[in-house]
Amino acid sequence: MTDNDNSHKGGRPKSAKGKARTKTISTRLTLAEWKAVMKRITDAGKKPSHFLRDLLLHGKVVAARTQEDRQQIRMLEGGCNNLNQLAKLAHQQGFPRTKSKIMDLLDEFNKIIERI
Repeated sequence: MTDNDNSHKGGRPKSAKGKARTKTISTRLTLAEWKAVMKRITDAGKKPSHFLRDLLLHGKVVAARTQEDRQQIRMLEGGCNNLNQLAKLAHQQGFPRTKSKIMDLLDEFNKIIERI
């Protein structure tokens, strides 16, 4: 093999020096403890290594957003686009003409935020 053949081995590139995670911590659990930990990991929606790393480094784990939360956030984003359009319309036609539409949209925002 030549040097040229070695340069394209494929696979994932190596992490920068000092950034690679090379150390491990292990512990033994009873079956009941293991099930309890796995339930918490599943409920958080994270991979076990990410969950445990967050727990060890920060003392807490923030759960990943649920599908419903992500849907609500998308609805807010869409509403923000509508609000921008209404702001443009308010500049063109005057605020009094668009006030009711803007207030309706803000009420929708508040309902979505309460659900999140």
